[in-house]
Amino acid sequence: MGHANTVSRRRLLRGLACAGVIGVVPPGRDTPRAEPAEGLTLWGIPATPSVVLARAVASGMLDEVSPGVVLDSWKSTDQMRAGIASGEFQLFATSTYAAANFFNRGAGTTMINVVSWGVLYVMARDESITRIEDLAGRHVLLSNKNEAPDLLFRLVLTWSGLDPDNDLQLDYVGSPGEAVPLYLNGRGDVAVLHEPAATAALARAAKAGLPIKRAIDVTETYGQHTGRGARIPQVGLAANAAFLDAHADVVAAVHAACVEAGTWVLENPDMAGALASLTLPLPAPVIAKSVPNIHLDVVSAREARADIDIYFKHLMSLDPGIVGGGLPHPAFYWG
Repeated sequence: MGHANTVSRRRLLRGLACAGVIGVVPPGRDTPRAEPAEGLTLWGIPATPSVVLARAVASGMLDEVSPGVVLDSWKSTDQMRAGIASGEFQLFATSTYAAANFFNRGAGTTMINVVSWGVLYVMARDESITRIEDLAGRHVLLSNKNEAPDLLFRLVLTWSGLDPDNDLQLDYVGSPGEAVPLYLNGRGDVAVLHEPAATAALARAAKAGLPIKRAIDVTETYGQHTGRGARIPQVGLAANAAFLDAHADVVAAVHAACVEAGTWVLENPDMAGALASLTLPLPAPVIAKSVPNIHLDVVSAREARADIDIYFKHLMSLDPGIVGGGLPHPAFYWG
């Protein structure tokens, strides 16, 4: 697997220095005592939630427990799956349902935390579109058919009294990156986009003078139905079982660094964008503007278990096999 975008703490700090913001990165803080895990790579998801890992590495909080820790980003779900299956990925960002699927199939993957609690939006040209019910009869451009984002959208349609296959036209493409230019060029009345694609679409639309808005936060609609607030436990950090067994204190230190990072990122989105842009294939301004729209809140998996289980039950109502056959054993939830 390629490591072209591997970024060390030194390079992250150099990037901040070039951006003129080095003075706000504090020195390392106390971390739990741990056996050092040298040569560790934190694998980020190729999307906005990786800002948390970028800050965790740059903060210095991991220097003692993991000298030389670096940040990389997997480039495709195939690379992620191969890295998990081979054991190369020891600590990695992933969707919660993918981690559960690996766990239930015997890979031993453990969910460490949840970082992002919702990244899905309906983008529209028509100012009158403000609710899911307003999508009746519309041409909807979306991606990732039969994966969690698609299932989530179908759930909220159904909860709002719409039949996804009959009350509107669903037009699938391969990825959000493919959907953005198609939508900007006029395909579809609305588009269902993840972050950071939604923010990127708004930036490109503004530059081109196109009237596109962020019309519906799917996470808000989901929360109205569940009664648990706007919280879909979608993305977080997971660990390889062998690494967790050998370096439990290191995993705890990484989680603590992520908690600190979550607060810092929300308070410093521009600097977070500058950091993450060194690893992610996204410009810093897009990452920065995306940060407020990923429902960022770093919570241990055990603390988030009730929300995760509810989420999985809803996904399984449409696809019983999406998490590998059932709710994962309590051992899946770290904390």
